Amino acid sequence: MNTQKNVNQRLAKLYAKDTKQELSAEKVELARKPQSILSDLKKLDSKMRTQEDKISKAFNIYRATQKEFVSFMDDVISESNGLYGDIGKVMDAAAELGVTDFSSIDGLSEAEDLALRLEEIAKNAKKLYPSVN
Repeated sequence: MNTQKNVNQRLAKLYAKDTKQELSAEKVELARKPQSILSDLKKLDSKMRTQEDKISKAFNIYRATQKEFVSFMDDVISESNGLYGDIGKVMDAAAELGVTDFSSIDGLSEAEDLALRLEEIAKNAKKLYPSVN
């Protein structure tokens, strides 16, 4: 009986070693080769650089366009203020002539409203597109 037990133990040990060797060989075969991993990483790096280039170009275009936009809005504010001043001069001249109802002056009320509206729109528009560095 001991002999049978010894044989069984030895067979179990050999089977365990053999199984371990087979599993080890399978693990090596299942693992990816480093060159394959490197190749995939290089492809991923290339894709990432392409996307970085795209966002960088878009960012630079935005930055330049935003500066141009703000400058234009500043011009709108300046011009509308100047024209609003002209409206005030027209009102002063009309008052000197005895006109008290400025709504009777054709286009004056509309011009005043438009000058104020343009200035307000330009000020708010500048806030919508902030400067970025």
